[in-house]
Amino acid sequence: IVEIESTFKGIILYPPPPARGGISVTNEDLHCLNEGEFLNDVIIDFYLKYLVSAMLKEEDANRSHMFSSFFYKCLTQTEQRKTPCSEDLPVKKRRHNRVRTWTRNVDLFQKDFIFVPINESAHWFLAVICFPGLEDLQQEPLSPHSPFPAWLEEAESSLDKCFLMDYTSPNPMSLFFSPPGSSTRGQPGPECNESEQQDSADVSSQSTTCKQPCILIMDSLGGHVRSGVVKILQEYLEVEWEVRKGSLRSFSEDSMRGSNPQVPQQDNYSDCGVYLLQYVESFFQNPPKDFEPPMDLKEWFPLMLVKRKRADIRKLVLKIQHQQEDTNDSTSI
Repeated sequence: IVEIESTFKGIILYPPPPARGGISVTNEDLHCLNEGEFLNDVIIDFYLKYLVSAMLKEEDANRSHMFSSFFYKCLTQTEQRKTPCSEDLPVKKRRHNRVRTWTRNVDLFQKDFIFVPINESAHWFLAVICFPGLEDLQQEPLSPHSPFPAWLEEAESSLDKCFLMDYTSPNPMSLFFSPPGSSTRGQPGPECNESEQQDSADVSSQSTTCKQPCILIMDSLGGHVRSGVVKILQEYLEVEWEVRKGSLRSFSEDSMRGSNPQVPQQDNYSDCGVYLLQYVESFFQNPPKDFEPPMDLKEWFPLMLVKRKRADIRKLVLKIQHQQEDTNDSTSI
């Protein structure tokens, strides 16, 4: 077991000021990166924020939304007492009221992907809401892309290759993102043919992508349908649409299907959080091409990436700490 040095006393804030919403990581948080420990919400939120802030191009980051690990917990928490104003509201509207301010400045229906990290009964898993603004299946050409994601090249130079994954994915996340003004969001497209529903990892020979509104549940302890989670998120979207758009729209199973892709599985009892982080990272680097179930992502990434993820994150935190200390020293001179 790799132990965290007792000499680590500092606290990092990522991203640092003047950026808003920085996450503080302490030496206590780093302890959960020891083998056999469960990742806590701070490490989960820190690394997810890092992936979005430092690794995605701005246009890609603007078309995705990452909720913190507290969102779903707040959405589903048990009410201590009902107020007179909420007593007669349906359950889904009472739930929405608890998180209504979370999207005050965000239109979720302009996003292509919404990531929701979830912890239930001390187990982490991931929900990905895909194309919530679409109303039907849609087939589009893939955007041109380089054989090596540009964001990975940039991150590699900035972090001296201290923790990056050895990916050479031909399918960066930006392939889903049309230039502003060219979107056909909300317009139905032709249905996807069976010949287009190939293994998502085999993308080099395909020139189109099949989009459809759906909620993907990525769970490293497979076998759980999580239909209750899907229903809660569907109902959340219905109320969010009504509040933001001023009209009614159904996000039921007929229009926003829930699906459990086959994803790499953990082989112990403690790595669920590590797998959640790798699911998100792999989604950015090598996203599914078609969103029609069943989705076979069992070979999405090699096991070695998960096995070294704890050490990689620890190296990243320590590197950011040193960078911030150097910055503070230079500004104090």
